[in-house]
Amino acid sequence: RGNLFKLDRHKYVKVAYHGLKRMTPEERKAIYATSFETAPAFTPPDFSTIDTAFLLVDACLFCQLVSYKDDHPDEVTKSYEQIYRDVRRAVDLCHCDGVIKDAVAVNPAKYIRSDPALATMLTALKQGGKQVFIVTNSLYDYTDVVLRHLLGASWLDYFDLVVCGARKPGFLLDPYLPIFQVRQDGSLENAEIISPQDGARLLQRSRVFQGGNWQHLHALLQLASGSGLLYVGDHMYSDILRSKRTLGWRTLLIVPELRDELLTAEETRHLAAAVDEAYAERAAVEARLQHLEIRRSQLEIDSEVEALLEGDGGAAKAEALSEEALAELDERIAEARDQQRVLSSALNEALCRQHEAYHPAWGRLFKTGAQNSRWAQQVQEYACLYTSHVTNLVQFAPDTSFRALSDLMPHDRAPPA
Repeated sequence: RGNLFKLDRHKYVKVAYHGLKRMTPEERKAIYATSFETAPAFTPPDFSTIDTAFLLVDACLFCQLVSYKDDHPDEVTKSYEQIYRDVRRAVDLCHCDGVIKDAVAVNPAKYIRSDPALATMLTALKQGGKQVFIVTNSLYDYTDVVLRHLLGASWLDYFDLVVCGARKPGFLLDPYLPIFQVRQDGSLENAEIISPQDGARLLQRSRVFQGGNWQHLHALLQLASGSGLLYVGDHMYSDILRSKRTLGWRTLLIVPELRDELLTAEETRHLAAAVDEAYAERAAVEARLQHLEIRRSQLEIDSEVEALLEGDGGAAKAEALSEEALAELDERIAEARDQQRVLSSALNEALCRQHEAYHPAWGRLFKTGAQNSRWAQQVQEYACLYTSHVTNLVQFAPDTSFRALSDLMPHDRAPPA
């Protein structure tokens, strides 16, 4: 369809664009909120999830091409689906043919930000008795370029194990992927890991491997259980979801946008207060409206009962009194409904101002309206921890135990005063 949209945690589409044009609520609901039977599952191959910074390139190119196709239908005859496939293939090719990584290798400082705390953090972890490893889809030559820039020529001393060319998420799913040891000259040697002794022997020769799967990682690190491993990654699907759901690893999701989200939240407290105030005002009117509607319903019931008890003479009098009372209630109900509509409009405006302060098109990363976004729901389900930078761990001792907050359901929360 050429659309890009944002889901809440219940998989309702709350914000949608067709190309570069924002869809109206009516357009959005006509496609994605028609009925339960026709509700899409939002899963491949009909849909693609944007859950990593790598895919922002795809999204930007796709939306621009969709708008161009709509404006120039005679020039672009391909379907929206084929346009997306072409974009995906082109971006993948850029990652594979070296056009991106070769440029980074020539001048890493132009593209990669160094963090002095990285070496401090890794040293503290090793001194605390932790085994530190890397599992990356990049091959050794590019891994060496990046880590030399970040940690210096002796970067390998910071790690107990390095796995390159891991082919995640296959590394986390396929127990039959072979593993190779990377020699000092960069060539590969087949590695057989059958017993813990094999792993120890191989690590004495070289700490760098290519390929393999999670079973090799456990054997090389001599892990008996996945719960003893904390895996740090920035890709929801390839790093966090699969490692948590399939292997039971402890997970730490890196969310670079988190820092800006927190700063914006601090700067826009007045907008959040305005939203809370709008919710409270509407809730008060809705409570009054509900009370009036209950009174009206009860009045009708009482009038019918009284008419039955009073007979024909009393019935006419009771009916007259009832109609007068009902008319008064109807007037008050209509007034309350008008107030509800006005306050709902004011609430929507307050929410728009708040969300646009975070991002003019998509709003807050972790929210969609008043609900958690679908992505935020995945963070809650699969990330044991999340932070903006891995070096934030430098603020904690290696043996720190992180404890989860208590889960609260609506009935657990304190009732309004």
